[in-house]
Amino acid sequence: MNTRTDTRQNDDELADYLASLDRDACYRVDAVLKDGRLERTELVYFVGENGVELGPFVRKYLDAETGLGHAYQALFDAQRHGARLVHLPRVIECHRRDDRFVVVMEYVTGETLATCVRRCGDASARRNLVRRVFPDLCDAVGELHERFDPPIIHRDLTPTNVMVSLPEGGGPAAVTIIDLGIARRFREGAERDTTHFGTRAYAPPEQFGFGQTDVTSDVYALGMLLLFCLAGREPTSADREAHFAVADVPVAFREVIVRATELDPARRYVSARVLRDAVLQALVQVDASKTADAPHGEKNLPQRPAASTTPLEPPTFDKPHALRETVSRLLARVPRWLGVVWDVAVVGVTAVFVIGCVMAVVDPTPENASWPSWYLVLSYLCCGLVFLIGGYLLMDRRPLRREIPALARLTVARETRMGLLAICALIAFWIVVSLVAQPTF
Repeated sequence: MNTRTDTRQNDDELADYLASLDRDACYRVDAVLKDGRLERTELVYFVGENGVELGPFVRKYLDAETGLGHAYQALFDAQRHGARLVHLPRVIECHRRDDRFVVVMEYVTGETLATCVRRCGDASARRNLVRRVFPDLCDAVGELHERFDPPIIHRDLTPTNVMVSLPEGGGPAAVTIIDLGIARRFREGAERDTTHFGTRAYAPPEQFGFGQTDVTSDVYALGMLLLFCLAGREPTSADREAHFAVADVPVAFREVIVRATELDPARRYVSARVLRDAVLQALVQVDASKTADAPHGEKNLPQRPAASTTPLEPPTFDKPHALRETVSRLLARVPRWLGVVWDVAVVGVTAVFVIGCVMAVVDPTPENASWPSWYLVLSYLCCGLVFLIGGYLLMDRRPLRREIPALARLTVARETRMGLLAICALIAFWIVVSLVAQPTF
């Protein structure tokens, strides 16, 4: 029985292999777009038996032994099962051929982000491009992070790997991320990536052997892309030394870029969605400052470049915001192992209190036994929920944010506010019920 099954499996694999050879032969190569040691990219047309051609398509041959191309397989499987991914190319087919991974996908029309930025005549035009393109670019990266489990990390977000279609009349842009050749799936517990790739100007330190890439690695690249869009040139190490206080980058955007490109991944924005919100807020601040300056005749004054010998100081903020940033940075410096120890202690203490609430209902004291059963259960249910919420708020939630994408979209301040409101609501509910039920005791 096992021999028959193995034979059938071998026959299926052979049939798939021969079918892949037939499919490859059906494509006419129109141009070679890239030809390297690990990857070959071609512009191809599918030629039918009647000679009719369909296309163009992009075909990639990737070195399978290095792990390249696995993200395309995940994308192909998701699209085949009905996933609608509006910011990613449609994969037509995906198969292994000898030591190469073969991918055929749609040819994405439009211009690269690099071309769009070069066509902008001044800083105002580049800011308008950011307004039209960057929120969708963050959404595109969010598709890779949030629609796949585990997330797909692109690892090569550059101005030439973002395709943009700008409609006439100033409407919203269509953004598509291309070239997922070196993209990888996040692996919990891995200390570093197995292979080091990426464009140095846009890749974070962990991508070159200092740790494992995760969603914040793409956030880092997005921060550098934001600088590229605003300044009209590639980022340099001197920009970081000047705290990104460079010409044509408004102060409101500097804070966003500084945080997105922190060297410590724990100090960056936790997701592309959070970065998107920060960029939109920066645009609002820039528009407000231009409106405020207009009566003084300063609206059209050119922005003064930062002196190369005396870099500008980092922007200052109001005291509550600065305090919040300081607390966040201190918490981000807590080692992960210490956070795990703290979580174990918090869970243990919380479990003791919750078990105490359960036992108070199962084996009540003589005083509690005199209460109505419904009131006893309700009281200790509220008490147990208060302990659970309080324990959650006291935990180091960084591991949970990595496992649960929905939590990564919440800030610590918002979680704390929601938790405290829930605790207050439970206490108020219990007090009202106690006052109403008191005459029946």
